[in-house]
Amino acid sequence: MALSSVIGLVGCNSGEDVAESDSLYVKSDQYKSESFTINADQQVKVKATLLAGDAIEAYVLDESDYRLWLATTQNNAFSNAGLSYIRSITPLESSHETGWFNLTAGNYYILFENTVFGSVKPTLAGGSSSVSYSVLTQSMKKS
Repeated sequence: MALSSVIGLVGCNSGEDVAESDSLYVKSDQYKSESFTINADQQVKVKATLLAGDAIEAYVLDESDYRLWLATTQNNAFSNAGLSYIRSITPLESSHETGWFNLTAGNYYILFENTVFGSVKPTLAGGSSSVSYSVLTQSMKKS
């Protein structure tokens, strides 16, 4: 369940925009995802902070990899799932910021995972972790 959502605001640094920003709860044995769209080839940076609860994992995926995740895990088959991703933030134990990386125009997802899938396993049945995150974008730098 989202606490707040801010889309399309100007970021703190010149030339940066916020493509997606939110806070959410991820219960034990569940995952949450949020989509964001890149309208032109851009550089992206993801910032994520564990606000409360146990460590979880976070991934940036493209649309096709996200759809494959959904198909594989629709019956909570997390231990048999596979995941292809663009960037990983695991374990998310406090605050983490990726470096800038390039994405082409398209739809993407940030996936927060609190299941038996990855290396970080949920510890309390019914427990939850609280996370805040931002997806920042800027024009690709000319080489």
